[in-house]
Amino acid sequence: MKQHARQFFHVPPAKGHRIPALRVAAGIVIPLVALVLMGRTDLTIYAVFGALTGVYGRVEPHWLRLKHQTFAGIIMCCSVIGGVAFATAGVKTWGLVALSTLLAGLLSLIADCLRLRPAGPFFYLFAFTGSASVPFHGQLWEAAATAVGSVAVVLLLGFAGRLRVRRSQPQRGLGEAPHPPWPGMLLHAGRYVAAIGLSGSVATLSGLGHGYWAMVAAAAPIAAADASGGLVRAVHRTVGTYGGVLLTACLLTISWSPLQLAVLLAALQFVGEVFVIRHYSIALVFMTPVALMMTEFIATKPAHVLVTDRAVETTIGAAIAFIVILLATRQQRRKELASPTPGRQIPEPATPGASV
Repeated sequence: MKQHARQFFHVPPAKGHRIPALRVAAGIVIPLVALVLMGRTDLTIYAVFGALTGVYGRVEPHWLRLKHQTFAGIIMCCSVIGGVAFATAGVKTWGLVALSTLLAGLLSLIADCLRLRPAGPFFYLFAFTGSASVPFHGQLWEAAATAVGSVAVVLLLGFAGRLRVRRSQPQRGLGEAPHPPWPGMLLHAGRYVAAIGLSGSVATLSGLGHGYWAMVAAAAPIAAADASGGLVRAVHRTVGTYGGVLLTACLLTISWSPLQLAVLLAALQFVGEVFVIRHYSIALVFMTPVALMMTEFIATKPAHVLVTDRAVETTIGAAIAFIVILLATRQQRRKELASPTPGRQIPEPATPGASV
């Protein structure tokens, strides 16, 4: 406990994190500004989801990053298309909970097989449930083209650095470790199914207006590689989200033009990406406003409704994930206690600065 408390107040240096964060921010601002100039702000949310492909493979060698971001981008686009199709079909809330639960387990297995990092179905689930929950009166192909175009921008940005380092690092290719054993992957997918299904059901029964936030909040802690990491990550997510909703409340007091909002979201995502591996709670303080304000282009809602729903549903999702991890990892925690290892950061380990 003392070790986790010390880690919470320790922030490692930012060296090696700024360039990957800048890539992610550029991948968001370029398509958003283009859509604003085109007068198609109704498509901005799908551009943001496509741009989140940039978080994958952020410190991997360029060819491996291109491979993983391509796979992640395909899944992200399919998630957006599925979400928009779900929204236009008029399926009820319980249908969204059921389908999201099944998709969480399936996408967990796919992500593990492809060795995608960050691990798990978090961003794909966010794209599907977010697209399914936002009203859209355009054509399905428009949303699909927007997501595909945004992913294309991300792939170009992610591979552009190869032009500079190809001579100094000629052997950095596609080598990667094999995927985990199937029993472990199935167990991990089962945790997602349990956490997503329970959190979605509780949020729906509570009558809150953004039930998918609870499901997304439940997905994040389970991605941690070990039992104690998942438990601490749930705490980090709750604390960081509380800070994020307070920041959002302040930002929503300002009347942002669409162009200003596009730049603001990219700037917030940049700061969040700088901290996401170093300190998960601080990262969420800046990433939470992105999730809350990305719909401000098309559907403005009272600030108190957004921040209250987000805080309550994040608490529901994180609490349920905490319980699921406790119940599903009892033996693993006993092994961790019997063989203590040096403390690690809450998000998945990475090697900052591996490639530009």
